[in-house]
Amino acid sequence: MKFGAAFALASMSVTSSVALAEKPVELAPAELAAAQSRPYSVPANVAFSAAISALQTLGYMDINASKDAGTISAQTEAKGKMIYNILWGVGKKKTTQKASILVEDNGDRAVVRLNLLQAESKSRGLFGTAFSDGKMVKVAEPYSAFFTALDAEVARRSAVAATQSAPAPAAPAGAAQPTGN
Repeated sequence: MKFGAAFALASMSVTSSVALAEKPVELAPAELAAAQSRPYSVPANVAFSAAISALQTLGYMDINASKDAGTISAQTEAKGKMIYNILWGVGKKKTTQKASILVEDNGDRAVVRLNLLQAESKSRGLFGTAFSDGKMVKVAEPYSAFFTALDAEVARRSAVAATQSAPAPAAPAGAAQPTGN
């Protein structure tokens, strides 16, 4: 009996220390501000279109954009589950991640700023009540994933633009030139 209790206590402490080790570290305010913003050496309209494409690549849906304001908002598909509480009965809990982007025009450069919010919506069956909680995402991984996708999309669009604006190759010397007659 003593052995079983000691084993249970030891396994719980190992499990809780593993769970603590896997939790990502939150960024300090200055680190978070640096992770949320990145300058690009492209015009704002290119950065704006690339940001929408990056959101689509990452699986965001319900994308709303205002090119005049330079704002984009989107959210991920809701992941829901049924919950039960003895006081309120059966209900639903849904979790989504919401992105809010601002693309600022600084002449020939653009600055892209991203805010991520983890939103949790709950509805309770007995009283028909619903409410939402939101919390700013303060870990680096989702921001770096977005900016990695945005970097790739900006590079792709810049390469396409460079190819389209490149002059046509000159005709080799000695080749017959068309006449205007």
